[in-house]
Amino acid sequence: MKTLFFAYGFFLVSTALSVAQSRVSVAPTYWFNYGNYSYETHSLYDGSNASLSGYSVASSFGLTARYQFKPKWDLSVGLLYNRNLSYVKAPNLGEIRTSTTSIQLPVLINYRLSEHRLSPYFSAGALLGKSATNTHESVKAHALIGAGLDCKLNSRLSWLLQPTASYLLSKPINNILFEYNYFRSHSLGLQAQLIWHL
Repeated sequence: MKTLFFAYGFFLVSTALSVAQSRVSVAPTYWFNYGNYSYETHSLYDGSNASLSGYSVASSFGLTARYQFKPKWDLSVGLLYNRNLSYVKAPNLGEIRTSTTSIQLPVLINYRLSEHRLSPYFSAGALLGKSATNTHESVKAHALIGAGLDCKLNSRLSWLLQPTASYLLSKPINNILFEYNYFRSHSLGLQAQLIWHL
């Protein structure tokens, strides 16, 4: 009786794992982003206001995992290392360049339009980022959308190329020197993934 019970339990576990594996995929990911931002600060020292603007160039790489919960729908979560170069145009100081690194966590719902070898692929969700350069900064949240092409190379591999757009939802925290009157930041990107279906 025990042998039958264990055999039945083993069958259920192995079946569940095989079904889950057929729905799971992992992908090495590279993501390039170009961003623009503008903001206005209010000095708590002398009461003056300053308007600044700038742009950033960023590269991210890491891994993305997907779970297909419906034939054309999947949920993806990534873990990426990001290197960002920012160029700020400050009054009377010219252009200031800064370099930062962060860890990013994109969480997306994705839709593959068809089962054809080449198909449009759409994504929407959030991008969470935590600075590794300045650990006192809070987590930054971006709204993110993407629309690209997914190409099946064979039954196990597919190639995704997807332009993206994101918008920063949270502004920087005020400090003892100045506060932000407003802060706007958005970026356009292009990500590439080689997806391995388990």
